[in-house]
Amino acid sequence: MTTTIFRFFLLTGCFFFLLFPVEISAQKKCDCPEFASIKKDGKDRKETDVELLKGSDNKVCVAKYYEWQAERLSTLKEFDSAKLTIEKAIDIYKKEKCSDNSYYDVYKLLAGIHHSQGNYDASIEYSLKILPMAEASDNKYEEADCLVKIAFTFNRMKQSEQGIVFARRAMALLPSINSPHNKADILHKLASRYLWYYQDTKKKEVLDSAEQFASTHLSLSRQLNDQDLILKGYNQMNGFAHERQDFKRALLYIDSSLLLLQNNPKNELRATTYGDKADVLMEMGNYKEARRFADSCLFYHKQLKNPETIANAYALIYQISDRSENYKDALWALDNYVSIHDSLTNVAKTKTITELEKKYNQAKNEKTIKELAQEKRIYVLLIIAAILALIALAFFIRQQSLKSKHRILETEQRLNRARMNPHFFFNALSSLQSFALQENDGKALASNLSKFSHIMRETLESTYKEYVTIEQEKIFLLEYLGLQQIRFPSKFTYEINIDENIEPDEQVIPSMILQPFIENSIEHGFLGLDYPGNIVVDFQKIKGNLSISIIDNGKGLAAITKENNEHVSRASQIIKDRIYLLNMKLKTNASFSINNNGNEKGVTVLIMLPRLFRDDIKE
Repeated sequence: MTTTIFRFFLLTGCFFFLLFPVEISAQKKCDCPEFASIKKDGKDRKETDVELLKGSDNKVCVAKYYEWQAERLSTLKEFDSAKLTIEKAIDIYKKEKCSDNSYYDVYKLLAGIHHSQGNYDASIEYSLKILPMAEASDNKYEEADCLVKIAFTFNRMKQSEQGIVFARRAMALLPSINSPHNKADILHKLASRYLWYYQDTKKKEVLDSAEQFASTHLSLSRQLNDQDLILKGYNQMNGFAHERQDFKRALLYIDSSLLLLQNNPKNELRATTYGDKADVLMEMGNYKEARRFADSCLFYHKQLKNPETIANAYALIYQISDRSENYKDALWALDNYVSIHDSLTNVAKTKTITELEKKYNQAKNEKTIKELAQEKRIYVLLIIAAILALIALAFFIRQQSLKSKHRILETEQRLNRARMNPHFFFNALSSLQSFALQENDGKALASNLSKFSHIMRETLESTYKEYVTIEQEKIFLLEYLGLQQIRFPSKFTYEINIDENIEPDEQVIPSMILQPFIENSIEHGFLGLDYPGNIVVDFQKIKGNLSISIIDNGKGLAAITKENNEHVSRASQIIKDRIYLLNMKLKTNASFSINNNGNEKGVTVLIMLPRLFRDDIKE
């Protein structure tokens, strides 16, 4: 019987070997014992001994040599040469058919290099590749370090809300990190991430959490007597003092940092500290000294070759020059800033530079302006004040007469924004329940539940939120359509397109204005179809206005109206009310129409809105 069992397993093994020869041969653990020994022995032997690996018969050792060489080039800020050297290591790993974990160090290097060059999308791409490897290694410090680096990169991309999600995951790992140095490092990075998140949200509890991380980090650094960690702690505590407007306390921390920096060769810390001192001196009105330290900050950041920090140094010089009315230098600094910082739009650049040029010319003619007679200015001011008072009085009287009507219209508008079909919530929950029982996929279920909760939250918040950005509306619709696909699997497809001339993060539209029509297409337009449905939502800029079209290939307007005239009428009435209120409030000429497509299959809803931006709208 034992022989029979043995033969069974032997035949089974041969069967799988024949079926999956590529997979078995492709997964190979690649080691270089010599490099592991060098790392274990410490830094003293590393530089001399690693050079010997270049001529090793073990190709993996040669790859490790290239990794070490790339790391050295990266430290010297020779990023392009470092990337070329990394490619040599990757080529060896591919030829040797090494397992995915062999790429951990090279991906980590590439993430850091791309971050230093300002290529944040590529940096996040490589960081997300190494995150599963770090999780699988059970090294909590490496996992936490990867998470805070991802959070850092999202912060650089002006997406601190997304970054803080990864920072919180790193925070949960702190109790599992045993090394005090490693724990201090993660505490420092968490404090920075939470500080950035506070600067975006202005939530006091976030600032308190950030300062608690920094205080714990500084205390631990002093216990370890590690000057680099103490320096970082001083710089962070200065940042919190600055946020709380305690500039004298901020200067104490900065001066403590500068004292430690006298014997420290790290230009990155020096550049950051000079910039912090310039910022604090500017807030205290000492513009001459602030400019001196800002120039030093720029000098050291140029040596570091990070475009983001160089741009920030120019932005600091611009602020100091603008406040001290040195508009010539302000114009110069701003011009350098916008040439580096891709996120500034041409409109903002032109507007700001024009204002600076105007201020600069006004400063040159200041003597002429001061020669105006005092009495004449007083008379002009009195006349203007009288006119403004009359206008204000007339406006006040008109507002009082319209107050009751306006309140009624606002209440109706708020109710219209909250009129998502309650059957959707019930059916979506039922679909999710079926999905949980059938698929048994915890991650997918959690993701879908997250989408559902976000839709519910957005629906409730829309009652009070009059406008949303196009990007927020896109995210909401994608989640809504995703859940509808769970309800109606393989029933329809969809796509959402945004014209490249539109700024989706800045331009806004009335909230919940598109969902009723999309719901109408899914619930009624695709009902009983014998072919796949399709929904296309297009955002386009047409003649200075925003055009939004919702096109489906369903049964057509006549068939839907015949089957469910109440639902079509409700959707139409909602948007009529919304557009009427929008036109009345903003004095615009928004409109919409619903028509059958030319092939008599499907409906096109066309909505024309004025181009509105976040800065133009006050909720």
